[in-house]
Amino acid sequence: MEIIAVVGAVVGAVGELEAGKAQQRQYNLQAQQTEVESQRKAIQYQQRSNDVLRRRMQANAAIAARAYAGGVDPFSGSPDLIRAANDTASGREYARLLEDADAALRGGMLQAELYREAGATAKRTSQFRAATKLFSAGASLSGGTQAPAPIESRNF
Repeated sequence: MEIIAVVGAVVGAVGELEAGKAQQRQYNLQAQQTEVESQRKAIQYQQRSNDVLRRRMQANAAIAARAYAGGVDPFSGSPDLIRAANDTASGREYARLLEDADAALRGGMLQAELYREAGATAKRTSQFRAATKLFSAGASLSGGTQAPAPIESRNF
């Protein structure tokens, strides 16, 4: 009967180890998905920042064309002031979008690292549980948790 309990404990310990490994794989997969998602978001922010620059160039070209059409120097006076204001506003939006891209990447990397650490913790916990099952089985096989008999001292 004790042998069956020990075999059951060994099988249970192996099950604990496999469950820990499976949970770690799951967390690692979540980490990879998080990294891919954060990279996707960063690329979207970068595309939006490129759109801002494209719109700035189009607006500045339109300002210059209107000024030329009106016989005004597009690089001085009012047209230049409008162009400078457009450049400033576009530059701010461009910088903000690049910061958002960087934040998306860093946030994703941090979350991915948290998932990996959770996976490592799950694996360590399963190892501890497996060891506990094995030690309990060993203790029951060796006669339980009784303290060893005291050693008698003999005086010669």
